[in-house]
Amino acid sequence: MGWEDGGEAWGWRRRLFAWEEDSVRECSSLLSNVVLQDHIQDNWRWLLDPVHGYSVCGAYRFLTSDAEPVVDGVYKNVWHKLVPSKVALFAWRLLQDKIPTRANLVRIHVLQPNDNLCVGGCENVEMADHLFLGCILCGSVGT
Repeated sequence: MGWEDGGEAWGWRRRLFAWEEDSVRECSSLLSNVVLQDHIQDNWRWLLDPVHGYSVCGAYRFLTSDAEPVVDGVYKNVWHKLVPSKVALFAWRLLQDKIPTRANLVRIHVLQPNDNLCVGGCENVEMADHLFLGCILCGSVGT
C-alpha cells in the first residue's frame, strides 16, 4: 500500500524542511508495526468514552476532573471556564514545553545549535523553565 520506507504514500508536493523530515521519519517508525487489512473496516476509538466517542466536552471534563489528574494535578485548572482561552492555551503549551524557546527552535532545526542562549544575556540555555522562572531579566518582566 506504499507505507514502506520510500513508498508512494510518503510522496510530497514540495521538498520538506529538515524538521519535517524528522517528523516524517518519526511517524514512519510509529506506523511500522501497524498492519492494514483491506477487508476490515478501520475506525477511531476514544478510550475515555468508547461508547459515544470523542467530544470536546468529554475531553474538557477529563482535563479538569479531580478524579483523574493528568500529571500530579498540575493541569487541573488550565482549562477552567473562567480562564481566558488565550491564557489557557499558552499555559497548556508552556506545561507541554511547546512554546518557541531558543532551545526548542534549535531542536526542530529552525536555529543553529549555537543560537540557544537566553535573550536576557545571562549565558544560560533558553528553555521554558529558565525563561519564566530562572532568568534574572526575563523572569522579572511580568512582576
